[in-house]
Amino acid sequence: MKSHGKNKLTKSAKSDAVAAEAESGGAAVRTHKDKIAFRSIKWLTVFSLCVYAIVILALLWSLFFIFLFGIYEPMQARELSNTGIDATAVFPDRIDDKSMALYKTRMKDYARRENVAVVVFTGGADEDYSMLFSIDTLGNSTSEVTELFSEVLSAINFDALFDSDGNVIKVKSDIGTFLCYGSINTVSGGNDTAGTAEPQGEDRAFLFIIKPYHLLDSQTLIVIYALVLCSIVVLTLAVAVAIVIARYQTKNIVEISGKAKKLADGDYSVVFSGGGCDEYEILAAALNSAKAAIVSTEELQRDVIANVSHDIRTPLTMIRAYAEMLRDMPLDEKKRAKTVDVIIDEADRLNVLADDFLNLSKLQSGVVDFEYERVNMSKLARAVVAQFDIFTERDGIKFECDIDGNVYAECDASRIKQVLYNLIGNAVNYRGDDNIVTVAVKSADGGATVEVGDHGKGISPEEIDSVWEKYYRATQTKRTTVGSGLGLTICKNILDAHGAQYDVRSEVGKGTVFRFKLKYAEETDRA
Repeated sequence: MKSHGKNKLTKSAKSDAVAAEAESGGAAVRTHKDKIAFRSIKWLTVFSLCVYAIVILALLWSLFFIFLFGIYEPMQARELSNTGIDATAVFPDRIDDKSMALYKTRMKDYARRENVAVVVFTGGADEDYSMLFSIDTLGNSTSEVTELFSEVLSAINFDALFDSDGNVIKVKSDIGTFLCYGSINTVSGGNDTAGTAEPQGEDRAFLFIIKPYHLLDSQTLIVIYALVLCSIVVLTLAVAVAIVIARYQTKNIVEISGKAKKLADGDYSVVFSGGGCDEYEILAAALNSAKAAIVSTEELQRDVIANVSHDIRTPLTMIRAYAEMLRDMPLDEKKRAKTVDVIIDEADRLNVLADDFLNLSKLQSGVVDFEYERVNMSKLARAVVAQFDIFTERDGIKFECDIDGNVYAECDASRIKQVLYNLIGNAVNYRGDDNIVTVAVKSADGGATVEVGDHGKGISPEEIDSVWEKYYRATQTKRTTVGSGLGLTICKNILDAHGAQYDVRSEVGKGTVFRFKLKYAEETDRA
């Protein structure tokens, strides 16, 4: 009962300590809340999605400007070149009223459709220009030398433009930037109705097409405005969606955290759920599994406290009763010796309980050093069986041994002896009505195999995986033996440290066999 009370006190003290730490820590968190808020999942999610949206928009703007500066101008030049080639292809062979009137009409359509100015003139780079006609971007024509023609023609490299048909040159003049196309056409003379000198024989006529070049024209501005609007909409939606997603994520985390706190406070009715997200479902499943383990541990703890209390109370009661008998009643020598033997036996039982708890604690904390050596398992097994001879004399238990001669293994002799003692003691406790316990030591499959069995009630398939757990016996409905319930757990820890293979085979109503196999050590000649 002292252990139970101490457990309650320890749990209460831990709870108070955790509460005090949480309270003091909470003040510190609140003090620095503004500084570390950006580290929360909510704000990290918002920040990440916003950064993602900004990166996408930056990429979109980059592609737009690459197109604007790297593709737009060559595309405009190519369109002007195609327009000039088409205009050159229909250039008249003669300079007369009819031919030029028809050509002028065609160029008016070109000018309006392509937003270009068209100038046809004669002369050359070193001669005076003689205008045949000039058409502006609206399709209006004149025979006068225009300011546009004069400024642009004076700014270009005449030979570079007109020496190669289809060539387009970008020109920066005082009145703006233009793309220019020029071609030289060989024509014959005709009647002079336009007031210009009639060319005699063959002459050269120059086709000069001028296109205003504005990087940010009306169409480009429309695209930029659309991009700006789309950017604002995308950023707004990104922030809104990020906040919604962040709230959803943090809602699940807050709910799980709240339930975890209830679980820590001892409320085992909570059920964790992930809200449909795979990661949260995995977390919820892990917490539900942890809760089940905690509940199981709590139940086992209560059972073991009750069982150990019972195990301690019984020998203490016996010791007290027989000690009082020695004190209060005159006994002959034979009865006195018997009474003393009972007191010694009960004290030994208490010592076994204490040793079990101490040994398990040492094994699980890793403070036990194992000394591996070449051990004769046959001899070790016979020595352990001999320790149980008292049960043969007192209770009629029969030990059937099938032990090969000189089977050696690499192991810690004292720890494996403890394993054998626990397994044989377990078989004695759960023996069948025939009072038979079997012990076998064999050399097989490259190892030293040890088996300990009984013909008792056996273990059900549902429980056989639990026999190595602490306090397994405490889960049985009927308590028929005295012990700590730690013997098989101690065996498991020792065998794990040896890297041994072990298992349990049992059949309800027919008995149980515990088996383990150690690394075999070949026998060598000895002096």
